[in-house]
Amino acid sequence: MARAAAHRLALAHRVLGRVPPATLDVLDALREHGHRLALISNATSETAEAWADGPLARRFDIAVFSCAVGLAKPDPAIYRTAAQRLGVAPADCVYVGDGADGELAGAAAVGMTVLRTTEHQDTDPGWIGPVIADLRDLPARLAESAPVPSAIE
Repeated sequence: MARAAAHRLALAHRVLGRVPPATLDVLDALREHGHRLALISNATSETAEAWADGPLARRFDIAVFSCAVGLAKPDPAIYRTAAQRLGVAPADCVYVGDGADGELAGAAAVGMTVLRTTEHQDTDPGWIGPVIADLRDLPARLAESAPVPSAIE
């Protein structure tokens, strides 16, 4: 058991450490434009434990891990938790995700503006809302609307 747990933790560190530079650049640009960022993740405890050591952690204001809060996407409460921790209403957030776990409908149900991204994975091709194919398009897309915090998967 101990070896299996150590293996899973090492895997989480490797995965969280392999973030494409373009993704980091987008997150940095969003923060430079005053957007506060939240991560909402249906994650294992190993991922939550490894989070702080990865390059993403310092780019997000808050991270809400399902394993830590006892909620999972698409439960509306996990989106409300992220918005509350950012200090804003869900309606003032933009949620960006690939659609896994019914996340897009869950975010929309609490009033978040939702964008589906197809750059890394396209798990909800039936989504009829707005879509971005490249995360590099996100800063311009947000600039087109009123300034709002961003909740990003």
